[in-house]
Amino acid sequence: MNFKYILFTCLNICLIMSCGKKKEKPKNIESVETVKPSLELIWQTDSLLTTCESVIYDKISQTIYVANINNGPWEKDNNGFISTINIEGEITALKWIEGISAPKGMGISNGKLYVNDIDDLVEIDIENRKISNKYTVEGNPQLNDLTVSPDGVVYFSGSNSNTIHKLENGTIGVHSTNPEGKRLNGLLWQKEGVYYADFAESIFGLVNNDDHTFKILTKDVGQADGIIRLENGDFITSGWSGQLFYIYAKDWSAIKLLDTEDQSIGAADIDYIPETQILLVPTFFHNRVMAYKLNLGNAN
Repeated sequence: MNFKYILFTCLNICLIMSCGKKKEKPKNIESVETVKPSLELIWQTDSLLTTCESVIYDKISQTIYVANINNGPWEKDNNGFISTINIEGEITALKWIEGISAPKGMGISNGKLYVNDIDDLVEIDIENRKISNKYTVEGNPQLNDLTVSPDGVVYFSGSNSNTIHKLENGTIGVHSTNPEGKRLNGLLWQKEGVYYADFAESIFGLVNNDDHTFKILTKDVGQADGIIRLENGDFITSGWSGQLFYIYAKDWSAIKLLDTEDQSIGAADIDYIPETQILLVPTFFHNRVMAYKLNLGNAN
């Protein structure tokens, strides 16, 4: 028996054995559809909230405070006011507090509502419903947004000074200044630092707690204004002309949730009610607060 015959026979046997085996069907790989976060409008207030710039939710009283500029945003005309609305969007007191000019960012600490008013940080006693103090910052800072740490330090931005000012133990000081900033606006205190928004540069970033340096995290987020953080660690920022952006903390990428600029509906200094997943949006010249239900999709 020659070698070629033996090789031919072996090859045929291997072929027959392989044909006898059942071919395995490929396993089905189920693709997970990406569902992006979305917003659904659930209510809006009456249009009496003239030039509403900021909102803040008080969990204790379930009250939403609204800062109304009521004219020019940097004019000392003394016609601005704070309103209160309930969680259904009904105005409960249109002029809860008067005697301010152009109220903007707000924060609550130890029974006090703090409000930025051009070059004054205004302290309002909530229970007694009256202005209890004013702290003036010299040099035309154009005070804008505000955030409060758990230990009661009030951090507030100067859009003209590009500085994060602070009120600590009754004394005004400086937390940090951004020499590269163009128009500092939104602030949000967190344990790792103070997140910030630059209106003119369309930037979302973080001021480190240790060395107070400004680090850019995300660009191209509109005329960056308000900042809120969700329970899953992600953020939503507003663009003043009418945009809302969802920012993923894992990689700082951003997607646009909403854009109402074509309808002349702005989006200024926002707030969030985590218990009901409601995003509160003051609309500036549209003179309303609009409430949106947040659906996180796969971002949970």
